[in-house]
Amino acid sequence: MSYFYVSTGTLVVKEPLNFWGGARVKPKDTKNSEPVYEPATDEIARAEVANNGKSITEAQVDIDVAWQCIEYYAGIAPTLSGRLEYWLINLTRWLHIQLPGGSFAYTRREPLGVCVGIGAWNYPFQIAAWKSAPAMACGNAMVFKPSPMTPVTAVMLAEIYKEAGVPDGLFNVVQGGAETGGLLCHHPMVAKVSFTGSVPTGKKVMEMAAKGVKQVTLELGGKSPLIIFKDCELENAIKGALMANFLTQGEVDIARAHRVAANLQAGTCYINNYNVGPVEVPFGGYKMSGFGRENGQVTIEYYSQLKTVVVEMGDVESIF
Repeated sequence: MSYFYVSTGTLVVKEPLNFWGGARVKPKDTKNSEPVYEPATDEIARAEVANNGKSITEAQVDIDVAWQCIEYYAGIAPTLSGRLEYWLINLTRWLHIQLPGGSFAYTRREPLGVCVGIGAWNYPFQIAAWKSAPAMACGNAMVFKPSPMTPVTAVMLAEIYKEAGVPDGLFNVVQGGAETGGLLCHHPMVAKVSFTGSVPTGKKVMEMAAKGVKQVTLELGGKSPLIIFKDCELENAIKGALMANFLTQGEVDIARAHRVAANLQAGTCYINNYNVGPVEVPFGGYKMSGFGRENGQVTIEYYSQLKTVVVEMGDVESIF
């Protein structure tokens, strides 16, 4: 894909962004995808099977998780539109500082602008939702590039957003491989890149984004080792190790488990279970597994920027 096509695809988002970033987002607007999305769940799952090769059971779970993500950030979006009572109890996002002489300062969360999402092949539709939902809830536009191995279902998500009433240009899908990803990372209009994939490619994404001083979120995975204590219920532990799912594993000393988790240099730990990822809970890694987080309220901080406004209520002092 040439630079011209990538440039055209990203330039499309500029005008809607100006409207979206300053608009009051209402719950009824952000949840319009519900009647569009739910009837299409089975259709999307079948497409994901053809797209990715996973079983229909796994695909249906992925689509359900994606919908939960969209619904979650649709619920958060109205709280980012300036409701004072919300901000006063969430001081990490809004802060009023009283200054001498009646002057004051305050902070506000604002959109970054155009965000790029680069997805992996293993959860194509789910990753597209994980990246686009918080980005758009914060007032950003997103250009999403799925893996060239699984290009289909991200387009279906774009169609759902379109039918639900998302303004043109807010969510854009660009197909292509490494060259296309590089062009997006280098594009001067892009303010942030969120990448899910391998460590070597993540390093390249970070290097390219650094040249434009762009924010980056990297979800690079990991080997996910299991720690099985000697007094566990062995049969359940074996099943959990084989299935990568420690359901009712049977650990008795939960204090020890908390102690071990506190001392692990890992971004995500599971106790008595494995790979459980509710959308309300942040997900991400330490060290070579990347930085930044997907899911949870903290993701809002990764798709927005903090502005400080200082208001002088008296006369301007001058040394001249």
